[in-house]
Amino acid sequence: MMSALFSRLLSWLWPIGRATTEGRFGKLEARYEAGRLVLNSPYGNQSFGSLHRVWQSVFAKIELKKRPPVNVLLLGLGGGSVPRILRKELLIVSTITAVEIDPAMIAMGRTHFELDLVADLQIAEGDAILHVHADRDRYDLVVVDLFEDLDLARGVDTLGFAHALRDRCEGVLCFNTVAYDEVSEGRCQRVHDNLRKVFNTVDELRLEGVNRVFIAR
Repeated sequence: MMSALFSRLLSWLWPIGRATTEGRFGKLEARYEAGRLVLNSPYGNQSFGSLHRVWQSVFAKIELKKRPPVNVLLLGLGGGSVPRILRKELLIVSTITAVEIDPAMIAMGRTHFELDLVADLQIAEGDAILHVHADRDRYDLVVVDLFEDLDLARGVDTLGFAHALRDRCEGVLCFNTVAYDEVSEGRCQRVHDNLRKVFNTVDELRLEGVNRVFIAR
């Protein structure tokens, strides 16, 4: 088995697989791409690749480092891109409550992406939509990244979910969506329209060609 350093170097030429497992929505693979260990599903990046760049851009846009949140609700943990950005890149020490439905995703994050080393990170395994309705806390920052592979998770484009997010958020909501065809574009637009009904303002960032991220306050 080649060393991690050699794998990183070789991955500048082509992707080098490190580990695979069967997730809730298909195969998950940790592999090196362009010198970086990323976590992919069959059709999309789940952490540390293009998705990592999306959240870097979003947090820069809302100037999160200048106005660090005290507490964060993360719906859809993946391998841990958002906690990594908050802790290691922005040096934000807020508490993070992360909800992830796929135990295989959590295991990959812990085994290959040092999730257990993130301080003040509480991981709840379960359905994020149910969680946000049952939760009674309010958060300075709510991050939504809920997908079944490349498609938005079922239920996230409903008005009821938008109302529940409004109840949980007392600061900024960042909601990631992906539009890659007519059907997915329609679902993204429903998310946007629902947020407009319950938040005061909704801005949009288009990133990485297919990501539509809605920033609501």
